[in-house]
Amino acid sequence: MPLTSRLPLLLAGALIAAATPALAHPHVWITTRAELDYGPDGTLRAVRHAWTFDPTYSAFAVQGLGQSPTGPVNPAALAALARDNVGNLAEQGYFTLLKVNGRKQDFGTAADPAMTFADGQLTLRFTLPLKAPVAGTASLEVYDPTYFVAFSLADGDGFATLAGAPAGCRATAHRPKNAAAPA
Repeated sequence: MPLTSRLPLLLAGALIAAATPALAHPHVWITTRAELDYGPDGTLRAVRHAWTFDPTYSAFAVQGLGQSPTGPVNPAALAALARDNVGNLAEQGYFTLLKVNGRKQDFGTAADPAMTFADGQLTLRFTLPLKAPVAGTASLEVYDPTYFVAFSLADGDGFATLAGAPAGCRATAHRPKNAAAPA
């Protein structure tokens, strides 16, 4: 077989041999804040999320949402975007895992979706009511197991607040050693 007829096969073989496995990497970065909402009886009732998206994703998401090409973002369009986003998050479990006394808790339907656009960044807010209020030690995780979205906790004490929590309750963060950051 002449070299010219084998060249495509050799080239394809070289490309296959040089290929490396794809590694998961994020496409969207979110800084997350959570408010744990307690009832008067001391039971945990809901998690209120506030997710601030990175500037690049924010710019992409608001394209076409202005009242004019250079105008401010239309509030009605932001409200619709918030409803759509929160509705789509249901199939991902809202990227939220809540355990109380080591037991996974189930959420009801997300409520109160809202979105704002300020300083070039979108912030999505929504409430996840627990199906049944529960008392005890809570552990909250917000993450995407596929790593398409990289979640990071807000700096300082702003990562979580405890609304109406019983006396003595406090929030503690366990931050990853190598948190992803936008490139």
